[in-house]
Amino acid sequence: MDPSSSPTWAQRRQVTLSSSNQRNGHPSDLDTLFPAKKQVLELNGSAAPTASPEFESSTDNLDDSDHEFGESEHRTQIDNEDATHEALVQRCRQLQEDVEVLAAHMEKQERTHEREGKEAEDERLALRHVNAALERELRGLRVERDALFKQSARMVAQHTADERQAEDEREAHDELLRALAQQQQKTEILQLAVTSASQDRVEARKALDKAQTHCRRLEEELSSAHAQVLHLQNERNTLKAALDATVTGAAGFEARQLQAQDEVIASLRADLVQMDFELKTLSVDKATLEEQVEKLQLRLAISERSADYEVVSLSSNNTIDVMAKRKDQKKRTTIRPVSRRAARVRERNHLVVAGDLLFFVVL
Repeated sequence: MDPSSSPTWAQRRQVTLSSSNQRNGHPSDLDTLFPAKKQVLELNGSAAPTASPEFESSTDNLDDSDHEFGESEHRTQIDNEDATHEALVQRCRQLQEDVEVLAAHMEKQERTHEREGKEAEDERLALRHVNAALERELRGLRVERDALFKQSARMVAQHTADERQAEDEREAHDELLRALAQQQQKTEILQLAVTSASQDRVEARKALDKAQTHCRRLEEELSSAHAQVLHLQNERNTLKAALDATVTGAAGFEARQLQAQDEVIASLRADLVQMDFELKTLSVDKATLEEQVEKLQLRLAISERSADYEVVSLSSNNTIDVMAKRKDQKKRTTIRPVSRRAARVRERNHLVVAGDLLFFVVL
């Protein structure tokens, strides 16, 4: 392969020479190879125009010395030229070797580029075939995707319809369960109210009986305390009379005895005051218990009156009621009283119980 056949061979050669010169340590410019010669030429060139008439007289006397200096300069110039020639020859040989190496490298690089181009072309053709196969597969997948979308839409519509139907049935069932639960809850509430009212009434009676017995006991203690106080007052009066009548030496002993009796009387008075306070508090508790009994009687009467009525639906729990509930139509209920004889018996019993309670309260 001829290196000069390539259009950029000169540029490549120049770049290669510069790189090889830099790698081998040779300067790229030929003028740098002759620094001594250039200096001599510059000195000769600058000396000629700077000569003046003042130096002409001195040159005649120095001809011999100039001749000797010229011969020595000529010899040094010849030596420099020989050295320069040898350096140029070596440089030319080095450049030829670099050109041969560069040509071999260029040929090898072109072969490598051709091989890589063929491999790239083969890969491109293979990628085209693969791309075509993938496009065909993608078209098939798109068709399958469209079919799946349509099937999914149909299934979603069917599922939505099923959910609506199930929701309607669930709502109807929930409404029936709620109505039944409300009815049961009302019944349980009424039963609990009646039970609690009866228990409260029994407890109030027990508390009232206890309060009455406690009041009687306190009244008895109070009466006995009053009698004891009167007895002590009589004794004190008699002791005072005896003290006034007695003027003997037993006056001090009697005075101490009277003082002890006074202390006993004071303690009994304190006990009497405390008993009186307890009697007042018990009377207040009695009043509060009477109020509680009246409230319990009212609650019992109200609960029993509410238990005298029952709620009956006008329509049965069938499909028509479910459809009516779905269309936001409310059921109508009616309240009918129970038999009048049972109501009169209950009222008579309540009046008897209320009379007994009032009698106990008055007592």
